Amino acid sequence: MSQGLVLSEKRGLERRELIYYLRVRDTSSDQELGRMVDIHQKGLLVMGSRSLVPERVYPISIEMPKAMMEQGINNVSSKARVMWSRPSRTTSFMENGLMFVEPGMEAGRTIDRLIEFFALPNGTFSIV
Repeated sequence: MSQGLVLSEKRGLERRELIYYLRVRDTSSDQELGRMVDIHQKGLLVMGSRSLVPERVYPISIEMPKAMMEQGINNVSSKARVMWSRPSRTTSFMENGLMFVEPGMEAGRTIDRLIEFFALPNGTFSIV
């Protein structure tokens, strides 16, 4: 059994890779934590220039592009706990796995719309 399958089964939800990497900010310091590269209803993967502190809870904002805001889809504000942090195997960035902490109904609906708007249908990602 591959490690990916084990993680997928452990997680219980399929992560969806995005066609557009959204900026994720720490709202308490207004610092960019990185770019969200995949998401599901319970968490997200953020790639950035630095490692985030495991177990730390950050108040975050996922910044929507103008086109989504014009459709009434606002930034997602929630708290998120860093579950793990590691160097990327394919880039010079750090990968940080975050889990939403009580995102609330509005944030949950926005996350669903975000997945619908940006996620590739089969959860895969390709660059042309």
